[in-house]
Amino acid sequence: MKNSLKALVILTLLVGAGFASNHFIGAALKANRPPTQTLPVGRAVPDFRLTESRGQHVTLADLKGKVWVANLMFASCPDVCVRMAEQFAKLDRQLGPRDDVRLVSITITPDADTPSVLRAYADKLGASEKWWFLTGDRAEIVKLANHGFLLSAGTAETLTHSDKLVLVDRTGIVRGYFDGGNPESVPRLAAEIARLISVQSK
Repeated sequence: MKNSLKALVILTLLVGAGFASNHFIGAALKANRPPTQTLPVGRAVPDFRLTESRGQHVTLADLKGKVWVANLMFASCPDVCVRMAEQFAKLDRQLGPRDDVRLVSITITPDADTPSVLRAYADKLGASEKWWFLTGDRAEIVKLANHGFLLSAGTAETLTHSDKLVLVDRTGIVRGYFDGGNPESVPRLAAEIARLISVQSK
């Protein structure tokens, strides 16, 4: 009986020591973990020349004076683009008809996503007039993604891209990044758009 009790006490001490060890090790790892990297804001978007799904050319000048939200996508994307499109569609409806805001979806596969393909994609989503779908030269798109938004547009061989939604103010300055797959991004974006319009209208 004494031996059994002694064994139980020893086992309890070992389990307790193991738990404490794991707790302190976990805390130490957490303390030494590098902070989550955040993308910098305040960066000016460089000029570009792309083509909208309705056929007209679009440059940065066409977006000056408007608050806009951009994302990278391609029409045949089966996963992340679908989620981003859902968030954009909600935001599009929530904002309602207006001329001081644009939603800008930029394809990373311009050879496949011609203006007519993007127009069909936009119609399927029920996109309003303020939601633009841009295509054009791939090098121009990569330059805009990498040097303007600081986001990956993948490569011609690897169709991967960022799922961030990029908020840009009336002067062409990046003001924020939002999770394209998170429904909570929609009300946050709507609030930030309203704030930027209010501040930059004064």
